[in-house]
Amino acid sequence: VTPTYAGQRLYERAVSVMRHVDEMETEMKSLSQGVSGDLKVGLMPTFTRSVLAPSLLAFMRNYPNVRVTVIEAYSAALTEGVVSGEYDFAIVPRAPHRDGVRTRLLGTDREILVRRPDPSIPHLETVQLSEMPPLKLVLPSKTNARRIAFEAYAELHGIRIATVLSMDAMIATLEFVAQSDFVTILPETICVNDIDGRVRSLHPLADPPLTVDYAIIQPAKTAIPPAATLFLDEIASQYSQLKNAWTSVHGVRGHHVG
Repeated sequence: VTPTYAGQRLYERAVSVMRHVDEMETEMKSLSQGVSGDLKVGLMPTFTRSVLAPSLLAFMRNYPNVRVTVIEAYSAALTEGVVSGEYDFAIVPRAPHRDGVRTRLLGTDREILVRRPDPSIPHLETVQLSEMPPLKLVLPSKTNARRIAFEAYAELHGIRIATVLSMDAMIATLEFVAQSDFVTILPETICVNDIDGRVRSLHPLADPPLTVDYAIIQPAKTAIPPAATLFLDEIASQYSQLKNAWTSVHGVRGHHVG
């Protein structure tokens, strides 16, 4: 059965009405009692390494009666979890095109070349990948949204690739790069713990830069519970602080180069 245009519009309006009714019920409940209950969130590895710990500590200190479960996964699995109602919300790279999902932008990151320290390229120096020797890369599997975006970027800008090691394990990727001549491409959010350059050397991509958008996704038909809203606010706050730290690093580096 294929809906007509009028049927599709009716469906969209009905979903919106159902969501607003659910939001009103949720708000009334939160006003009449303290924040409690279960919270289940899906996060991509970029956020579990850098943003999760301070967000979770602050949230649990303020709302000790909420039982929090955090699932780390890549975008496809997280999207399915939101569609099925398993997660209250999730954060993924780029917005998925799926019925049953409501999306909004959280922020945008600059992509970074990550490698073991090498005196030939100073830490935090920008690089143009098309001018580098063929790269030995560690990347997520081919279905990953970030892998797809990088391969399109590489093809468009003539980046030479010697070999690709597929690895859907972020901590293992970071450790492997630190101990080998392989490199990887990661967003600046997950790289914040390496700003000092002692274990891994970071190099923002230039000419042109490569960026990634982060989307907050949640079920289209229902409002997220008060606990989820508060936890999401904490994540957004911590992410904003992290972005400010990177802005300072880029500013100092730009002034120095100039």
